[in-house]
Amino acid sequence: MEETISLHALKAFIEKKMKKKILVKVMWNDHEKVTLFITPNIKINSFIYDDKEAYLFYDHEGKLIKNEIPCILTERELADGKVILRKTKGGKTMIYNLPLSNEDVIFLREFQ
Repeated sequence: MEETISLHALKAFIEKKMKKKILVKVMWNDHEKVTLFITPNIKINSFIYDDKEAYLFYDHEGKLIKNEIPCILTERELADGKVILRKTKGGKTMIYNLPLSNEDVIFLREFQ
């Protein structure tokens, strides 16, 4: 069985790590649904998945957003409203494109 944590615990962890307020935004298109952890100043209207660039996000004017998104969760990384802590090489839970360290996972376990 895979280990899971709540969205609230992950949000609190990202806020602690970044020392900034974080919003949780759920978006979907014709193909998939993503959950984003973003700062309030990032205004996202749509997204696409590109095989070369991964996820590309656009604002209300259709301009590509250059700001880095702190955390992007796909449907594969969620189960019953909780975040699956993946430990496999290709599927680790990432924050700012870095996998969670063992210390991060311990903090998240204790937070719950």
